[in-house]
Amino acid sequence: MNSNEYLMKDLVNGSVWGPKSQVISSVTYDSREISEDDAFVCITGEHHNGHLYIEQAIKNGATTIIGTESDSLHTYSKEFPGVSFILVEDSRLALAHVSSLLFGSPSESLYTIGVTGTNGKTTVSTFIHSLLNDLSCRTGCLGTAGIWDEERKTDFKQTVPTTPEAPDIHRVLDYFKQRDLKAAVIESTSIAIEQKRLAGIDFNVAVHTNLTPEHLEFHGTMEAYKEAKLKLFDQAKRAVVNLDDPVMSPDIIKRFDGSLMTYGTHESADFRADNIRTTIEGTSFTLIFDDLHYRVDAPVFGEYNISNLLAAIATCYQMGHSLHDILSVVWGITCPEGRYQLVDNEAPFQIVLDYAHTPDALATVLNTVKQVPHRRLIVMITGVGLRDPKKRPLMAEVAEGIGDEIVVSVDQPGHANRQEVVNDVLRGFKAPNSPYIHSQLHREDAIHYAFDLAEPGDLVLLTGIGFGGYQIIGDERVPYSEMDVVNAYFDQDYRCRKTV
Repeated sequence: MNSNEYLMKDLVNGSVWGPKSQVISSVTYDSREISEDDAFVCITGEHHNGHLYIEQAIKNGATTIIGTESDSLHTYSKEFPGVSFILVEDSRLALAHVSSLLFGSPSESLYTIGVTGTNGKTTVSTFIHSLLNDLSCRTGCLGTAGIWDEERKTDFKQTVPTTPEAPDIHRVLDYFKQRDLKAAVIESTSIAIEQKRLAGIDFNVAVHTNLTPEHLEFHGTMEAYKEAKLKLFDQAKRAVVNLDDPVMSPDIIKRFDGSLMTYGTHESADFRADNIRTTIEGTSFTLIFDDLHYRVDAPVFGEYNISNLLAAIATCYQMGHSLHDILSVVWGITCPEGRYQLVDNEAPFQIVLDYAHTPDALATVLNTVKQVPHRRLIVMITGVGLRDPKKRPLMAEVAEGIGDEIVVSVDQPGHANRQEVVNDVLRGFKAPNSPYIHSQLHREDAIHYAFDLAEPGDLVLLTGIGFGGYQIIGDERVPYSEMDVVNAYFDQDYRCRKTV
């Protein structure tokens, strides 16, 4: 049998019509991406039914079709006798298992770390990635900040902003394996867990950051949202839990039966931070572990980032690294792009970029910037077209009374009407017609408008989904660079306006 020839009964559990074995080169759920000898998995979702594209997939070269609609598969099997058809109970589960099989189960050769939570996933993942590589544990990372090997950001195409679809995950893990990496950090969203993109990966460590309302347009209820995230811990050997989060931490502690360590400012936490002080260079704090006290200085800002750092430290400890070694490399930790990112340019005002696009995250970053010396605070907030509309006015409620000037705009509009998104946000203000509240329908215009408002000594905070390399407009991913937008203002407009 060919090295890439598979018996259908070994590929995935299900009823088979057609040839009992096939040569399979790769697997996909998108009929447009099918190449010769690929397997096509029919995914039935909210807007699309993959079974409707079986004929297109076969014409593009698919030799194996996997789906859940018996009548459809049986009918096509008569029309295409040279193609194998497999009826399964769960297409997404089949997609994950076939993806892992075709790439040689790469997750089994790597130490895998899954990071889940509403806020902080990207920062915690980046911190873990940075610490492990500095500890000579060559590590890759998959998430919102991109796909990184141990040295650099790769050019892998991401089908979704954070946790890729199963074929992409295993393709990346195989790449890590071929580079002889030892570990992989995977940002694990609730939607990805629910859609079984991570099925079949036995995580060595699962990390919890926090839980606040998010993605309810997908999950429906907070309980369903929490349950999705809890499932990550059902497929993990060890756990790292934020004891400061009263919503999810008790459930994990009650449910998890492996090795578990906690972190936070709570006096019962295994890794506890005390005496937190922010300086212009970063933050210092006392780390208390096993009744011993350690002075830690880190180039991060905000108490919430100390929590994220504790999560990373606890994770490295769970992996077997000594606390002494971990703390020896904390000073050089890498922070993710767009997470309390200070812009270094010649503007007479300070610019901070932050990914905050939920009410909780916005409140956290606003609390942090308030501690930085400044004359006036100018804040840009956004409503997200692709997310739950009920969250939009909450962004205004959080920002009102803190920002001296507030600019409202739109992120990831999708098919939403931009003006309606802005209006939803404005409804959250007690005084939406106040002269210090402004609106712009496009993120680029809002950023430049905020800069127009700024004067020497001010601080401009730009929040929202300005990172990831694109904005979703309609069904299209339109390329977008936050730094290009920022730099364009100072390269072209700033000198003209400010020197007149």
